[in-house]
Amino acid sequence: MRAVLEVLDGRRPGRLLRQVAVPGVAARLASAVRARSTRMVRAPRVCHPSRFVAEISVSVRRGERVLAVAARAEYRGRRWWFTAFTVLE
Repeated sequence: MRAVLEVLDGRRPGRLLRQVAVPGVAARLASAVRARSTRMVRAPRVCHPSRFVAEISVSVRRGERVLAVAARAEYRGRRWWFTAFTVLE
């Protein structure tokens, strides 16, 4: 999750998204890249509704604002992929 947030902030290359997210999610996130500074406020919380699914939430700080981030990861093809990723602004 931290790596995706760093891509969205412009601190990591956008090509990283293709390595961690399914194509539709990677394309949507790539269009949202802007230079800014995001810091995690607390450690991510992870829930496993099934053996091959993880739902993750974390609060982050951008400037003076605290935002919520929610993501879903699924185990496919011997690795974990983000299948949903939302920053609630």
